[in-house]
Order: sequence, then structure tokens, then C-alpha cells
Amino acid sequence: MIWAAPTDPQIKGRLIDATSKQVIDFADVLLFKSGDTNPQMHTSPDAKGVFSLQKVKPGTYTLMIRLVGYDIVARENLVISSNTVLNLGDIEMKPLENGLAEVEVVAEKRQLVYKLDKKVVAASTNIVGSVGSAVDILENTPSIRVDADGEITFRGSAGFKVYIDGKPSVFSGTQALEQIPAGHIENIEIITTPSAKHDTDGDVGIINIITKKHSLKGLSGMVNLSGSTWLARNIDFLVTQQNNRSRWYVGGQWTDRLRKSDFDQEKTTIVGDQTTISHSVGPRTGDSYYYTLKGGWNLELSKTSINVDLEGGYGGNKRKGDMSYKETRTIKGSEPVTEFYNSIDDYDNDENIGLGSFSVEHRFNEKGHQIAASGYYKYGGHALEYFFNDLNDLEGNRQQGHRAYEAEHRETLRANLDYSLPFEKVGKLEAGYQYYSYLEDGNYSMEWWNPENQSFYWRDDIYNTFYFQEGVNSIYTILSGNWKRFEAQAGVRGEHTHTVLKSSVSGANRTKNRFEFFPSVHLGYTFANEHRLLFSFSRRTTRPQLFYMEPYITYRDFYTAEIGNPDIRPEYINSFEMNYRKSFGENSVSATLFHRTRKDKIERLRVPYIAGVTLDSMANVGHDYSTGIELSTSLHPVRWWNTTINGNVYHYKVKNELAAGGKNESSTNYDILWNNLFTLAKYTRLQLDGSFVGPSVTTQGRTDAYWYANLAVRQQLLKRKLTATLAFKDIFRSACYISDIQTADLRSYTKIKPKYPQIMLTLSYTFNSFKGKSSQAKEDRNDMFEGIKH
Repeated sequence: MIWAAPTDPQIKGRLIDATSKQVIDFADVLLFKSGDTNPQMHTSPDAKGVFSLQKVKPGTYTLMIRLVGYDIVARENLVISSNTVLNLGDIEMKPLENGLAEVEVVAEKRQLVYKLDKKVVAASTNIVGSVGSAVDILENTPSIRVDADGEITFRGSAGFKVYIDGKPSVFSGTQALEQIPAGHIENIEIITTPSAKHDTDGDVGIINIITKKHSLKGLSGMVNLSGSTWLARNIDFLVTQQNNRSRWYVGGQWTDRLRKSDFDQEKTTIVGDQTTISHSVGPRTGDSYYYTLKGGWNLELSKTSINVDLEGGYGGNKRKGDMSYKETRTIKGSEPVTEFYNSIDDYDNDENIGLGSFSVEHRFNEKGHQIAASGYYKYGGHALEYFFNDLNDLEGNRQQGHRAYEAEHRETLRANLDYSLPFEKVGKLEAGYQYYSYLEDGNYSMEWWNPENQSFYWRDDIYNTFYFQEGVNSIYTILSGNWKRFEAQAGVRGEHTHTVLKSSVSGANRTKNRFEFFPSVHLGYTFANEHRLLFSFSRRTTRPQLFYMEPYITYRDFYTAEIGNPDIRPEYINSFEMNYRKSFGENSVSATLFHRTRKDKIERLRVPYIAGVTLDSMANVGHDYSTGIELSTSLHPVRWWNTTINGNVYHYKVKNELAAGGKNESSTNYDILWNNLFTLAKYTRLQLDGSFVGPSVTTQGRTDAYWYANLAVRQQLLKRKLTATLAFKDIFRSACYISDIQTADLRSYTKIKPKYPQIMLTLSYTFNSFKGKSSQAKEDRNDMFEGIKH
């Protein structure tokens, strides 16, 4: 132990891995007064592994440090007087040699940790979430919503990027999160105001999935099996071999995540002198599926590390509906005419997937001076979107119908070069370059039913070929520093974007070039008694994807058509956040004030197309503003009960600048999520969750509020190598999604309710002390509904 010059009483040190000597920046540091069982103080290390407990009262203490996958560290009989500064130096944490102590630590790990530029969600803290995917783990995070079609939004926006261990996901958005098994996840980083080092695309930031990395020598692994009353099923495995300096792994998964809903929709369209009222009722099912194998190799030398990852498989999503369809047509001055049909629709979007990544990192010293290079390539081949829809009379004879095919080929390429240089002991300079390219080409064709000759014919007026390529060259620089209680980071990113859109539709070709700057600022200050205040700002963009711009008509079903907009512009977003957090022993509270402005907001609009058929298109509707607060409180009232309450309330305003039936709208949106974890016995736990999802608005309408509750029980067996979990999702069948779109010539009222409560059973087995998965079924709003986009 090293004794420093007298100042305010404090205890400090730095955490490092005993094997790799890398700093540890995520652990629980607890200070107990001798003889007490409740901690007096609680903190976590910073990005450099350094922790500090300020203004410690005189006395004799025990310091305990805990982290999943490591042995508990204890320093006893630490004597603190009125002028003691106790520097414990480097504290080495040893990886666990057996798995028995690990589960005890998992239960007490904090659910949400706020750092200077991100929030970290611990995957192991919510036992209801680990049966599913990354979506399930994120469910109890403030401001996360999942709509009736399974799409995730964060603070009202679906514009986020998904990365896995810092590399782009195979898929994008919600679909990417659905395909990552919860058992493979260590932590999830939510970066709402990313620094200039990160990609600027995605208006509400980046979700980065940190997967488990086994560091114990020898062969380890896990296998997880799950199924539900909705016939959702999943099997995944991961096997790792850790040698002295190298590690290899293989894994895979077979996943079908099903949604089953009762669908009820009434549309009124006015086209010329004709008013058409259609009413469709019936069941809808959805399935997000993913079948893949992956493998990788890592080599750790004294100053250089090399990583290679490969993955291949097949995945996509499908949807089916079987509706009773009633249509009433009224032409001005005539009597209404009513007809009854059965509407059958089928949709499938799949592709073969192959990807590989390679990275090299060289450390010039242990102080952070390093250079890193990486490359990533993804191929999506034989991709096909297939739309099938029939309208049959009550005798089963086809009256109308279509078959649509969109064949696609996709390639993604990314290359990075990053450099980091510490200076003056407290500062750091970072700089880098990135090249990104996305290419997609294909064709769209459609068959239409001819009732007269009872056959399908090709619609030459709809056939279209398309080509889209986007290239982005980026450079960035960041300066950061840490001065005792104050942290600061500022950076700027410059990007040149080149896009090419080609189509056989006349006049649809577009070529665009843009050069833009994106600044970022992050500040942090730690007050006495571990009060912590963080401030951040980031400018971001949402670049239009190809499906935003496709300049030709497609059909989601017989009465819902879509078309893209080749002239749609990017969104530009300015985000501000201020976060306060405070720990009280094992209890904590945090609050985040946020304000976001968005220019050229992109939104899906619906208008009448032809009698009884609506047309959806993407448009820049104007500006929107979100201002609100997120609150999170974690309490441990007694040893057998942990409770967490997450909530948010924000004012949302849309300033519409289009004459498409939209208008200026504003609303006060709010969500409340309450999580309770009960320890019933040494190997038995129960979790009860309740969620209330408040109403929200768009430029054309609103969605109503709903609530639901989940219950799960977990039992560990065979010395905790085997875990069984039984979960009941939406146990009262109270979740009901209602959307109401109204304009001068359209009303579309949609009501979607889960078919019945979902019961899920999961079995998880680990061997040779692989980091255990607390395998339980967490409710996922993503599983609740099917059919919002109709």
C-alpha cells in the first residue's frame, strides 16, 4: 500500500485483469465498515480502471470488489483517519476457476450503469429477459418501446444502428436485435449521443451488443433450448477453447420467433365521388427466423492482438393472414353496395448470408498509445421478397389476387483505421479514418389476377429494375481529458457521402454528393459523496435507405400499396442530454434530462390510392422536438427482494410542412416499467414485471396506451450447470394496440390483440464454468402483436 500526502480521506486504486493485465472498467466496488453487512459506499471504475471513494469517515473498513466471471477481491482492516489518502495501486482480479460463486454475483449486479458517453445494460440482471434475444434484455430500459409489428423505437424513433462487439450486425434495426440470443450477451451499450468516433447514421444513436468472452483455460460452452405455446422455438450453442495466448470459438443458432395476433381494421377512403369502407377481421402470424453457424479465432501477443470472425447462414421474416373482409362502396347519388370476401395474404423476405471480419490492434505501451485496423464484409445473396394475396368469395372462388417478387443482391464493406495517443498524463488524442460502402441491386415484378379468363398475367407497367450504391468516407478527431473529478471529451467528424440510384422507371435516376460535419461534446463531474453529473451533445443524421426511395408501386396486401420517394432528404438531429446519478450502498437513482430536435423528419404517410386501397409512402414531413426526463431507481429493501422502477415522460411535438392530410401534433408521452426479483430459495428465483406504455402521436394520428404484466420462475439444478425457466408473458392478456389515422379523405382504425398469453419454457446447460446464463423468459413487446403496417 502507498500512502499519499494528507488531503480529504479517500481510498483509491486501479483494477486490472490478473491474466491479460488489461484494465477493468466495469465492476462493483463496495466499502463496508468492520462488523457491518450493509455497504457504506459504492462506486465503479472509470474507463482507465481507476476508482475513488471520497470523504471516507474515520474508522476500520473492508473493501470488496465484485465482477461477473472474476473471483471476489477483499481488502480487510483498512484504517482511515481524518487525513488519510489510501492508494491501493493496481488490484488484480483473477478469472474464476469454477462457476459456483458467479451466480451469487449476477443477482446483485446493477441493471443500468451510466458512463461518460453511454449507458451499459447488464444482461444478467433481468432473469425474465435471458430466454429471448437482445430485444428482451432491452425491454426494461427507459424509453424503449416495441410497436405492434415488433419494431423497436427509442424515444419515439426507430433510427438506431446495431453493432455486435463494435462491428455492424448482419441485419439492421429491430431484426438485428431479434437474432442475437440473450445467452450470448454479456452487456448492451446504449450510446444515445455518440462521440465523433462513431458512425453518424441513426438519429437516436447506437446499440452495441457485447458478447461473452470466455477467459478460462480449456474447453467451455453452453447450449440453450426454448419453446412456447405460440410455437416459437430456439436452440443455440457456443463452444470456446482458451489456450495461453489464443482462443477459438464455434457457435450457432436455430431461431423462429413467432407472433400471433387477432387483427381488426376498418378503412374509409374517399376517391372522387366514391366512398369505400372496408373491414377486415382475423388472425395474423409473424415469424422472424435465423439459422446460422459462426466461428472465430483470437491471438493475444504481448503488444499485438489479432481477431478473425466468420459467419454464414440463412434468415429473414415472414407474415401470414387469413381475414374475413367486408367492403361497402357508395357512389354519390347511388345506394351502397356491400360484398364479402375472404382475404388470404402471405409475405416472406429471406436471404443467404455470409460475412467476415478481421482486426489487428498494436499497443505501443500500457498507457493507451495504440493503433488499430479492421475490415468487414457482408454478402446477402439470393434475397427474395415474396408477396402473395388473394380475395376469395364465400364459396372459395378467387375474385382478385396478385403475386409480387423482389429479387435482390446486397454487399456491405467497411474499413477502419484508428489511432490513440495519451499525453500529459491526463489527456488523450484519438483520430481515424473509415470507408463504408453499401450496394444493392435487383428487380421487381408482379402477376395480377384476371377474373375474366381466370388466370394470372404479368404487369409490364409495374416491372422495374433498380441499383443503389452509397459510399461514405469519414475522418474524425477527438480530444479527451480527466482532471481529478472532471472529465471532458470533444470531437468532430467530417463525412463525404456519394449515392447513386438507378431505376428503369423513367426520371427516377438520382446521383447525390454531400459533405457534412458532425461535432460531439461529453462532460462529466463527480461531486463529493459520489454525486455524478454528465452532459453530452451530438449531431447525427438518418440517411434514406433504398426502400425509402424505391420509385415504384409494391403491395403489402391487396388493399395496402407502397411506393418510395427518390427525392427524400436525410434527417439531421441535434441531441442534448444531462444525467445525474447517485448510489446509496446497493441502492441507486439516476435521472436524465434530454432534448432532441430533428430537421426533415422522415415519416410513413398514408393516402387514398384507388377505391378501397391506400398508398403508403415515405416523406420529409417537417420538424419534430422531444424534451423530457428519464428516471431509474434501483432498490434492495431486504435481502430477498430487488426492485427497479424505470420511467420516462417527454413532450413530443411535430411541425408538419406537407399538405398531405397531416397536421401539427403534440403529446405528452410516458412509459413506466416495474421489475421485481424475489429470491425464494438458494437456487430458486421469481420475477414479476409490470409495464404501462403511454399514448403517442404522428402527423396523421395517434396510438393508444396499453399495459401488461409478466411472471417467470427460475430453478437451477446440477450445481447450477442446468437452469430451467418457466415464463408467462402478458398473463392478463391486457395488451391491446390501437392506431387511429385520420385525414380529410381517409380514416384507418386498427386494433391488434395478442392471440392468447404466451407461456415459455427454457433449458440452459453450461459446462466447464462457461459464464452462466440466467436463462429465463423475459416478455418482449416485440412478440405481442402482428400486423401494424396494414
